[in-house]
Amino acid sequence: MSVSALGTRRMIAIDPTSRGFGFVVFEGPERLIDWAVVETRKDKQEECLRRVAELMGRYRPDMLVLEDSTGRGSRRCPRVQKFINKVQRLAGKESIATRSFSRAKVRQAFSDSGAKTKYEIATVIAKRFPELALRLPPIRKPWMSEDDRMSLFDAASLAFALFSFTERRRHGRSLKV
Repeated sequence: MSVSALGTRRMIAIDPTSRGFGFVVFEGPERLIDWAVVETRKDKQEECLRRVAELMGRYRPDMLVLEDSTGRGSRRCPRVQKFINKVQRLAGKESIATRSFSRAKVRQAFSDSGAKTKYEIATVIAKRFPELALRLPPIRKPWMSEDDRMSLFDAASLAFALFSFTERRRHGRSLKV
């Protein structure tokens, strides 16, 4: 497997939900390998950790990207914060580097595209990767709960924050999303 222009062979981004998590697997910013929404019914914390460990074993990533649950704009409950911390520790045991981005940093990564809201960011991602377009949920009304499919796009947005900030650091310009 060759190293991408951004120095990462394979990367997994994970976005926890109330029922499980969404994930995307990339090889560089142009190659989407896999994606799914994983739902669990019992022992959410342990079952989700087991499934994340399976993903790490299957894809052998060089990098794991998560939301900075303590960062500006994050409204994660304590259970999800604990899950994110456990995933980071699991990655450490497997010698997988981790990066975390706050929602504010994700919005900053998409600022060149004019996308500000989660839905606008998801739309930009769906245009770039048509294979995800069918998973794009409808616009959420104020009285609606967030669709679980949005976690795919939240995970992809975390991946693109990594790609964007890595590109800026290397070349002084942002990755066009």
